[in-house]
Amino acid sequence: MEKWSVVRCPACRNCHGTRTRARQCPHCGQSLSSDTPIVATADSAAQLRIEVALANTPEEIRDELRKKLEATQEPLVSINSTSPRRLYALIVEHVGKDGVMHRSDVENVLAKVESEMDVDDLLDQLEINGTIIRRQDGTWQLLE
Repeated sequence: MEKWSVVRCPACRNCHGTRTRARQCPHCGQSLSSDTPIVATADSAAQLRIEVALANTPEEIRDELRKKLEATQEPLVSINSTSPRRLYALIVEHVGKDGVMHRSDVENVLAKVESEMDVDDLLDQLEINGTIIRRQDGTWQLLE
């Protein structure tokens, strides 16, 4: 059985889970050395989510949080999550092979996941992240 590890980034102090030795912090982008401390291990992805949450929680409330998380059988993030990463994946699926995105594509994706996020806010965020670029014809080109 493969073990999961929870590591703490020395730069931002946030913990995250990994199956292999982490090379870069997903929170701040800092390169992680081979001696980055492992703060916990887990036998499954479900246990990993609990360990990561606990590692990023102040020590004085960890016991109470552990009880609540272990009692919860459902993941903390649903399959229809409206995280930017999930929304981007849905937009890529919706747009097609040419990678040209219209405002209506984003509106359709947001409606599909029943998100109240503003279309323009999401487009701005995707532009800032460098995953899309605005074209002169009022559309956007997917870059990743």
